[in-house]
Amino acid sequence: MTASATHAQELRREAYTMALYVAVCLLAALIAAPHDGVESHAIGIIWGVTVGLALAHWFAFRVSAMLVSSGQVHARDVELAGAQLAGAAVVAAAATVAIVVVPDSWEIAAVEFLLAALIAGVGFVTARSSGASGMRAAVYAVIVLAFATGIALLKNLLAGH
Repeated sequence: MTASATHAQELRREAYTMALYVAVCLLAALIAAPHDGVESHAIGIIWGVTVGLALAHWFAFRVSAMLVSSGQVHARDVELAGAQLAGAAVVAAAATVAIVVVPDSWEIAAVEFLLAALIAGVGFVTARSSGASGMRAAVYAVIVLAFATGIALLKNLLAGH
């Protein structure tokens, strides 16, 4: 694999990692939110959680990049951070579209379904790209979704929600 192909793969990995991270955290936030009247605040929850996570991650990434690079941030680090932010933004934008296209009473359920589909979809594509059959990939997708949901529920349990 060439250096540019390796770098492109690294950028995709960072974007997917952040997208999955944001999806799991959004799922946890929406599960924990009281479901009476929360629909009117769904956009705020989605973008508040996403921007908060992205900024915290960017901050930690930048400081740690400087830590291991004698106080410097290299162009490659900036590209990786950009890929991470793009992954977060794609998830929040997709969730926003789901809110816009469904009736108010279905907003939270639609976004939760979208996030679950995104997480399971990544699991399915991951398994297929590794040579798994469609059935095995579907099973893997369900397992990935179960783990992600378990993480979201554990996060809420530990936070007292």
